[in-house]
Amino acid sequence: MERLHKLELVRMLAHRRETHEYGLYFGQMPVLDYVSDHPGCTQIEIADFLQVSPASIALSTKRLQKAGYLIKEVDADNLRCKRLYLSEEGGRVRWLCREKMDQLDARAFQGFSEEELCTLAELIDRVTMNLTGEKENIVNGATFNSLHRQLETIDREPKKG
Repeated sequence: MERLHKLELVRMLAHRRETHEYGLYFGQMPVLDYVSDHPGCTQIEIADFLQVSPASIALSTKRLQKAGYLIKEVDADNLRCKRLYLSEEGGRVRWLCREKMDQLDARAFQGFSEEELCTLAELIDRVTMNLTGEKENIVNGATFNSLHRQLETIDREPKKG
């Protein structure tokens, strides 16, 4: 488990180094991805999808807007509602960061055969299923968001003893 933990920390460090030059904070790439896939969305929609607090999304979108990556427009039908769009620069940065992450993945798995990659995936799935009790290791954004939410919930609970 210590090896898996170290691997995750090394991956997170490499990811942050790659996105640091664009002024992105942890968790802002999923916001850019969501806005790219759902132009004209609201902060509440992003918070619901990512399963984070509206306050967290408000801070992220404010920072992304200040950096020039997001555009907020007032909804013509509801003046209290603000719609979010990627700016041209936001789209460019999102694409560049995705490219860097793909390159990072390629570097991480260089020299692995297809069979070795499948075996590695199967082993990681088994470890995960052993810990969760799940019959299948579903890996997607909703699962990650749910796990992050569970971590935040535990962190907010009063300590025993």
